[in-house]
Amino acid sequence: MENIRKLLDIKLLSQPFSAIQADLQLNDGKLIAQLYTRLENCISVLSDMKARKSYIYYSPIAEQLNLDTEEKEINSIWEDKLLSQVHKEDLQKKYQLEFQFFQLLSSVDSAERVNYGVITRLRFKSTRGINLILQHRLLYISSSADGSVWLALCLYNVMYDHPGFAIPEGVIINSQTGKIIDPDRHGAAEILSSREKAVLQLIKQGYRSKDIAGNLSLSIHTVNRHRQNIFQKLNVTNAMEACRVAEAIGLV
Repeated sequence: MENIRKLLDIKLLSQPFSAIQADLQLNDGKLIAQLYTRLENCISVLSDMKARKSYIYYSPIAEQLNLDTEEKEINSIWEDKLLSQVHKEDLQKKYQLEFQFFQLLSSVDSAERVNYGVITRLRFKSTRGINLILQHRLLYISSSADGSVWLALCLYNVMYDHPGFAIPEGVIINSQTGKIIDPDRHGAAEILSSREKAVLQLIKQGYRSKDIAGNLSLSIHTVNRHRQNIFQKLNVTNAMEACRVAEAIGLV
C-alpha cells in the first residue's frame, strides 16, 4: 500500500508546476470546497500539489468521525488523521484507483479533466469504536498552464444503512458522458499489448534489450520500439519507473 502511495507522491509532487496560470485559482477552489461542505454536509479537503498543503472544511459529521476540527490547514496532500481510521484493504484500493486515475488524466487534455472523478466506498472505524461507511470522491479541479495537475478536491460523506444508498466499491466516472471506466484490472490490463507486457516482464527480471530480443525471437530494433511504446503508454521516462508503475496497477 505504501509503495502505491509513494508512487502517487512522486507523480503528483514532481510535476513541473511552472507559473500557475489557470482558470480556477486557489481562492476559487477554497470557495468550492466550502460550498460542498455546506450543501452536502460532508468533509471537504482541498489539496494544493505545488504548495504541498491541504485545506480542510468540516461539517457536523466530523463529530461522528471524532476528528479534530481545529486542524484546518496541513502541510501535506494527505489527510492522514482521517485516512488512518479507514480499513486497510479499502485504503489500498483507494490508492490504487487514484494512481490509475492520475495515469488516465495525464493522457487527456487538461480542459477535459474536470469531467472525470473517482468514487470509492470506504469502511471507517473511529477512535470511539464507531463503524461507518464513507463515500469518498476525488476531483482534480484545476491544472497549471504547463498541464500539471494542481488542485485536488476530496469529499467525504457518511452513508447510512438504506437500500437506496449503495456505493460502488470504486469507479472512475466521466460525469459529462456517464461513462464508467472499469477499475478492475481490465482497464489497466489493456494499456499494454501482450507483446509489450512480455517485454516489460523481462525488463523487470533484469534482461537487456539484446537478451529480450533473443528470448522473444525479435530484432533489437523491435524490442527498443516496444520499450519506447511502454514508456509512452505508462507516462514514464525510464525502465525502473515503468516497472514500478506497472506493478502498482497490476500489469506485472
